[in-house]
Amino acid sequence: MNRVSFIAFTVIMFFFSSCKQKKTITVSPTIAPITEAVFAPGHIEAAGQFTLTALNDGYITKVLIQEGDTVLTGQILFVQDNTTAAIQLEAATENLKIAQEQASSRSAVLQQLQAQLDAANAKLQNDNVQLQRMQRLYATHSVAKIDFDNARLNFDNSVSNVAGIQQSIAATKLTLKQTVINSRSQQQTAAVNSNYYQVKSPGNYKVYNVFKKQGELVRKGEALAVLGSSDTLIIALSVDETSIAKIQLLQKVLVELNTEKGKTHTARISKIYPSFDASTQAYNAEAMFDNVPNLINGTLLQANIIVAEKNKAMLIPRSCLNPNGKVWIQRGKQTDTATIQAGIVSNDWVEVLHGVNANDKLIKKF
Repeated sequence: MNRVSFIAFTVIMFFFSSCKQKKTITVSPTIAPITEAVFAPGHIEAAGQFTLTALNDGYITKVLIQEGDTVLTGQILFVQDNTTAAIQLEAATENLKIAQEQASSRSAVLQQLQAQLDAANAKLQNDNVQLQRMQRLYATHSVAKIDFDNARLNFDNSVSNVAGIQQSIAATKLTLKQTVINSRSQQQTAAVNSNYYQVKSPGNYKVYNVFKKQGELVRKGEALAVLGSSDTLIIALSVDETSIAKIQLLQKVLVELNTEKGKTHTARISKIYPSFDASTQAYNAEAMFDNVPNLINGTLLQANIIVAEKNKAMLIPRSCLNPNGKVWIQRGKQTDTATIQAGIVSNDWVEVLHGVNANDKLIKKF
């Protein structure tokens, strides 16, 4: 073996010998402050923000708003073509007028029945007079009993006829009244449906987005615009399901806006929604800025929610903690394991409540 080969062999042997030796560093627990934070992405949105949707199918004939406008309760924002609804409203209005006319005292049906009742009452009065006359004559044996019986039968029939016509009038009035009620309901429904083609603001809001233009065809339920508070913007946060139990009202939030990288704003948790949002696969929470910066609705952001803090805690590097909750401790030339009770856990440090003491040498392997 020549000299060059020998040197190369020596270098290779040294390399493999070095690889077999694991770099081991021991550290001792330290006393220091620690903070646990939950990361939550989010965005800026207006308080009470919602999406205004179309209530009917139809073409947009007028768009009366634009982004940045402030609108008032009942203000018309969009107008849709309502030709069909207008025809239905006109027909329903005419039917109501007819039904009301038929139910009035001038109704031909009621006047005819009233005429029948008047004739029946006149006949009843006449039959009553005849019955009284026949009764007096029969008492003096001036007429036969059959004549008296016929007079009484005619009177009874007249009484029944009058009662029957009165019942018919009452039933007819009730039917006509029901017809008026149904016609009025149909007319009111048609009027409401016609108004649905004028999309109005349900309150005092600011317009943040307008999605539709004049001439576009929209379907019932389609988004037309986004409205929200004109003076209050909030932080909308998405918290994963493993961390939501740690979130509480008024917790401090450190916020970095995508439009202001490197600058941190402080906020407080103001609302925690109780249900899981299937669309985002997360729980939703809201926060309010301590000092409101210049904001743009929709700005994306990253936030860290401070869920635990201690000014004085026994800490070990997180890399010393095994997944099974144990640490390696060097005692002289021997190593041993210990199970610790962890408290606050940050990205780099773990608070130790029990399991090691300040003098222990923990093995930190890379």
